[in-house]
Amino acid sequence: MPRDDVAHLSSDGAPTAPVSLIGRLLTLLLQGMPLIFGIGFIAPLMTQLLDRALPGAAQAEWPLVAGLAIGGSWGAVANLTGRWL
Repeated sequence: MPRDDVAHLSSDGAPTAPVSLIGRLLTLLLQGMPLIFGIGFIAPLMTQLLDRALPGAAQAEWPLVAGLAIGGSWGAVANLTGRWL
């Protein structure tokens, strides 16, 4: 893959290094962290809380769906607003 010799400049004119593909992917991953946290941590926590609060619902699917809906929406709101509360 050929390298271009064009200097990359920031908004103030200082030279900067070009952003690599890994840097872009890492930036996207870190920007989506609240959503990932909402789905990966809050959703299972809400599911377990619903299972403990309603023992008859332990074999049903709706606590998982409700947990994913609550955790996913809370994470999406946190991702858009930049804060959890």
